[in-house]
Amino acid sequence: MKVAILYSTFLDHNGEERVIGGIETYLLNLSVVFLEMGLEPTVYQWANCNFEISIDGINVKGVKVLHLPYNKRPAALFSAAVSDLDPDNDIVIFGTDSQSVCSKYRRAISIQHGISWDLPAYLLTRYRLFHRSPMGNLYKGWLRLRFLKFYKNCLNRVCVDYNFPNWFRTYLVSDTPGRDWVIPNFTHIPPAERVADRDWNSQTKKILFARRFCEHRGTRIIAEATKRILNDHEHSNITFAGEGPDEKWMRNYFAGHARVNFIKYYPKDALEIHLQHHISVTPSIASEGTSLSIAEAMACGCAVVATNVGGITNMVIDNYNGLLVSPNAKEITLALERLLSNPQLIRQLGTRAYDVAVNSFSYGKWRDHWREVIETISQDKN
Repeated sequence: MKVAILYSTFLDHNGEERVIGGIETYLLNLSVVFLEMGLEPTVYQWANCNFEISIDGINVKGVKVLHLPYNKRPAALFSAAVSDLDPDNDIVIFGTDSQSVCSKYRRAISIQHGISWDLPAYLLTRYRLFHRSPMGNLYKGWLRLRFLKFYKNCLNRVCVDYNFPNWFRTYLVSDTPGRDWVIPNFTHIPPAERVADRDWNSQTKKILFARRFCEHRGTRIIAEATKRILNDHEHSNITFAGEGPDEKWMRNYFAGHARVNFIKYYPKDALEIHLQHHISVTPSIASEGTSLSIAEAMACGCAVVATNVGGITNMVIDNYNGLLVSPNAKEITLALERLLSNPQLIRQLGTRAYDVAVNSFSYGKWRDHWREVIETISQDKN
């Protein structure tokens, strides 16, 4: 059985370099699950020209669609993919529901990665006209209608958190045709001994921000908060791990701070990076599903400080396996100060976080749930 996975990027648009991002990592791991099931996954992506290459046993096909208007590209990609498939046997997966196409292809699944339009209007669009009410309200309303349509495009839908389906229900007056699954995001789990043997008693506490450097991921508020922490707590340091459009701003903001490090890493190194830190901060101001970085931090026994945004609230129970705060610098600062003044709390939250990751967010649970979905879909006939 073939599985066509459709998304805008897996490699860059010339097919030369792998793109590092949350959805790309998700689709890579999903492809591995399909290979383990004996299926034949192929990723179809937007491209400047047609190409076909294989990466770690995963076939990647670039389809020349970038010359088309933006809203025409998903349909063109879908058309190219289904031309290679048998509709009675093969499966289509829309890597995100915003790339989905309304069709009669019954063996299709769309993945909903969380509410992404809860951003402040100034981050949603460059058009200043829409940055304030009432035009901002109209624009937000239009976005909500768009995402309702995207979700309804496909009869089989997988959500990564419970936040989206709960929001979706508020718009329903009757049941929506099709099937819905919630499969939270995942992490690989280090051996319990690695977590137990962490340097819990180190006088210097290491804080980690492992996210893409974007304003909506909280770069500005984490910068403000940690600058205060560094000034008030000499036995602390912070690592910013990632890259993105705010990197230059952040490096300038912390210029001259000896206890601030900037690094980059590949997804395969995520656990090792987290195991080297005591506290992990996820200060997103919007646009979150069940966060991969929080799952990784919990799996490594980090004390998690996270904002109460989107699917994060499906992961962190305040004061049990982490600290849940509002998305502003003051509350993040207070949470960090609380942890730094109480090392025992760091260990307590980290130990509980590990248990939650093992029981709720492990790769094995995620893999098995996806296998069940594929087995159900494979019984459908067009």
